[in-house]
Amino acid sequence: MKVAFATLLLLSSCESKHDKLQKEIKQRKDALIRRQDSTLRADQKEVERLDKELLEVNKKYAKMKREALQAQESGTATAEQLSAVTRMRMHRDSLRTQFDVLCAKIKYIRKRQSETTLWNQESTSKEQ
Repeated sequence: MKVAFATLLLLSSCESKHDKLQKEIKQRKDALIRRQDSTLRADQKEVERLDKELLEVNKKYAKMKREALQAQESGTATAEQLSAVTRMRMHRDSLRTQFDVLCAKIKYIRKRQSETTLWNQESTSKEQ
């Protein structure tokens, strides 16, 4: 009788721990989804901003480079002018790198979201 009671107590304890664990897992999954969504939205806004800035910087760089080449051909190019072109190119390259990194991050988040969706669908179908 004591063994049966102890076994029953142990089983009920395991079931409540299991239920609690399942609830915690669900909460963490939901938190992960919310975090991915918010990060994705923020990164998409940042990509839009960087894209606009990159277009402007590309135009400025092309103009500065064209003017510097014309000045260099005529022999009137100054060191400051050539340095400014180099700095503008470095700025453009930096923006391009930031843009590429954010695009890769967005792609990765979307991939993880689709994997999570598939995993959730599979686990839901197994439960039924």
